[in-house]
Amino acid sequence: MPGPIDYSKLDIHPDYDSKEWWAGTKLHKYLVRQCKDCGHKRFPPGPLCAQCNSFNAGWFETAGKGTIHSYTVIPKGGLPAFAEIGSYVVALIELDDCQGPEGSLVRTCGVLVDDEDAAAIGLPVKVEYEAGPDPEFVFPRWKVSGTAPDAWKFTGE
Repeated sequence: MPGPIDYSKLDIHPDYDSKEWWAGTKLHKYLVRQCKDCGHKRFPPGPLCAQCNSFNAGWFETAGKGTIHSYTVIPKGGLPAFAEIGSYVVALIELDDCQGPEGSLVRTCGVLVDDEDAAAIGLPVKVEYEAGPDPEFVFPRWKVSGTAPDAWKFTGE
């Protein structure tokens, strides 16, 4: 399992569109934007609905569960906050309960708690939360939460 992330090296400045998202993570809630006019869900939380062009946005609290759609392994180094943890996995996650009225799925990105050996496309994941040094910010990370018969992993062969 990767070591701890040094969140003190991340300089976070929530803006109008992300401040409520950060407030949600502090309460261990994983939120996505939802259009109040057409119901379209989206992430990241921008101001404009891509489906109907409305600015009438609210929030949808997800169950914090999804499926790995894709992933990549970041070698040791990268961002200073991640320098001491060795390599780590960043996954593109399809959220289970975020299918829009038009059938589209909401995908989000996240750093896995698990090592590369545990990651595979198609595996279920759930969100976990880690406190940072500033009590205003709690960081979501994703953990593999089960198996899948059709999971796929790149083996390099």
